Amino acid sequence: MTRKLPNIDRANSLTKRDRTQFRNFVTDVIIDTFIYKYIPTSISLDGTGRLFTLTLENKRFIIDILEVDSVKDYIDVYLFGVIQPQDRYNVSVVENDIIVTFTVDITRLPADVVRTDFEVKGKIAEIV
Repeated sequence: MTRKLPNIDRANSLTKRDRTQFRNFVTDVIIDTFIYKYIPTSISLDGTGRLFTLTLENKRFIIDILEVDSVKDYIDVYLFGVIQPQDRYNVSVVENDIIVTFTVDITRLPADVVRTDFEVKGKIAEIV
């Protein structure tokens, strides 16, 4: 099975030193790569009842030839469909699980949030 051809502009129209066009081109390439969507397996609140911890069980990052400084760069976290800035959470890998720990309060009523309100998108694969 072969992968379909990417649906992105070949950058023939990119002018020299045009950052906006280059950034858009890079974004198109990233979007066209393997980005998967997952609902966390579980969520929990810390002792204060304000900070969330999301757990994606039996998942791993798809690390390509281009490695990034932080695994946080491999994912985006959404709450109610709104992307959360990366400075609001930390990401760690514990054995076969990906753990996302929020460092700031992100909602007014954290007890009312259920795990399906979150969505994690990124270069993540299921461990079989």
